[in-house]
Amino acid sequence: MQEKFKIQTRKIQFPGFSGAQLAASLDFPVSVTPRQYVIVSHCFTCTKQTLTTARLSRGLAQAGYGVLRFDFGGLGGSEGEFANTHFRSMVQDIKCAANWLASYYEPASCLIGHSMGGTASLAAACDGGESLAHLKSVVTLASPAEPAHVLHHFGGAMQKLLKGENAEISVAGRNYPVNPGFVKDVQSYDMAAQMQACEMPLLAIRAGSDELIGPQSAEQIQTYSKGVTALYQVDNADHLFSDRNHAQQLLSKVLNWLES
Repeated sequence: MQEKFKIQTRKIQFPGFSGAQLAASLDFPVSVTPRQYVIVSHCFTCTKQTLTTARLSRGLAQAGYGVLRFDFGGLGGSEGEFANTHFRSMVQDIKCAANWLASYYEPASCLIGHSMGGTASLAAACDGGESLAHLKSVVTLASPAEPAHVLHHFGGAMQKLLKGENAEISVAGRNYPVNPGFVKDVQSYDMAAQMQACEMPLLAIRAGSDELIGPQSAEQIQTYSKGVTALYQVDNADHLFSDRNHAQQLLSKVLNWLES
């Protein structure tokens, strides 16, 4: 049985792509030096405290890893307006997180992202840069193969957005302002082209009973990658891997990947 360490969570802030301060948490084992550092990015309209992100981060820290999780601009405790965010800003915010981690601790060895956070993590890894020079792998969790997939959930707001008007979308009972630039941004992004020369090892995990992201998305992500890939399914899991048994399966698979 793998040893479980007591963990500590340090609240921090760092400047994001827009210059706004992003709220973050660094989870790490108390009694040992972290084996390596990873960055975990949350799903669209979620936060670093969302079940999937928080459980996985703490579980990795208990296994001896240092984990940085943060709120994208305009969400959770971060500054900024959600209406001003877009897919490219998510990608750049991940790079900002990597830069902070490399400056104050150690460079990230792995990017992990849930849903749109996973797609953005892939894009950031393929963009590269000095702050991600030591990156060894990427893990996507129930992630869409293309960022434009999120538009399927915009409903009636799409009519206004396509006319160049601001609109609000409803996600999990909450309304979020969106401007037309968001739509143009995700529609212009081509993940197949983005990953054309990307040889980063990739683990794509899908949820067996996901009602938001179809099973083909993980397979599509695999076809985009030019590096070593692995695909794993957590049977009967929902999009958030909310069942504790499913969350444990998720953690175990990620740990096996990091340690392989």
